[in-house]
Amino acid sequence: MKKKIDIYFIAKEAGVSIATISRFFNNSLVVGEVTREKILNVCNKYNYKPSKIASALSTKRTKSIALLIPSIKNPAFNSLVDGVGTIVSKRGYSLTLFNTKESIEKELEILDIINNRSIDGAIVSGVYGREEDRLFISEVEKRKIPCILVDRYIPDTDIPYVASNDYLGGKIAARFILENNHKNIGIISYETRVHIFKERVRGFTDVLKKEGIKEKYVIEVPRQIGKIEENLIKNRKALLEALLNDQVTIIFNAADFIAIELIKFLSENKIRVTEDVSVMGYDNILFSNFTVPRLSTIDHTMFEMGYTAADNLINKLEKNRFKDRIVIMDPKLVIRNSVRKI
Repeated sequence: MKKKIDIYFIAKEAGVSIATISRFFNNSLVVGEVTREKILNVCNKYNYKPSKIASALSTKRTKSIALLIPSIKNPAFNSLVDGVGTIVSKRGYSLTLFNTKESIEKELEILDIINNRSIDGAIVSGVYGREEDRLFISEVEKRKIPCILVDRYIPDTDIPYVASNDYLGGKIAARFILENNHKNIGIISYETRVHIFKERVRGFTDVLKKEGIKEKYVIEVPRQIGKIEENLIKNRKALLEALLNDQVTIIFNAADFIAIELIKFLSENKIRVTEDVSVMGYDNILFSNFTVPRLSTIDHTMFEMGYTAADNLINKLEKNRFKDRIVIMDPKLVIRNSVRKI
């Protein structure tokens, strides 16, 4: 019968305890040089590499992290996943991606899956980033799952988070638009019950108020991909009247994906983007550089947020402390050619 080569076999062959084998595979420097050499020789002899499952049995850790995002269809989250994945891979962890489908109930279902799979910690981009998410957070705390929030977070909570200063981003967008002499301004946003969109619009309108300018209209569209165009068509009359009668010269969109749908909508209605009406976005998703015209936008630093959040969580898992409990990143203006000076 073929021998089963596992950590128990290696321990027996090397003449050491399971605890010593565990210490060796997790940090060989804490094992004495002679013992280390003995274990290495046995491993090489049988071409043995420890599995994550075996490691988890001896250390109670799987070296796996969960990432919860509100939508896999929304391209804004691609950079977040990339940022998390980059540092997770670099630090020798595996990543499990969960799609909450913008549902609080789904968040709670995923929590049970995380428990059953013995995942070490979770990075969570909440559904709303406000009161509704508190139930999820209370469950995380109850189950003692190491957790950090990213992008969509809950203010005034004890859970550490990494976020972008969306209020500042809204202000940066408004100042750029005013510098280009626009005074008749429209706004289209996702539902402002989502904290980050509320903050973007608040920052934007605060700058307008300070300059004595009142936005011509604010339209809220659904966050579901495919529903944005439907909503623009539904508001077609109001939009076109605003452009013609109110002489709106620019529309600020609180997300790039709305801006991209808007450019398509305007083109189909024979309205020239830039020449007839300028369009400004927010997020700096990959597609924003490929629209015609290329979209001026605000970089939401999603990659950096993901990278920082994952690095912070791993520090908690390995050293039992977060480097920083709160990290706020400043967004940046990205100027392309969808906004003209008038």
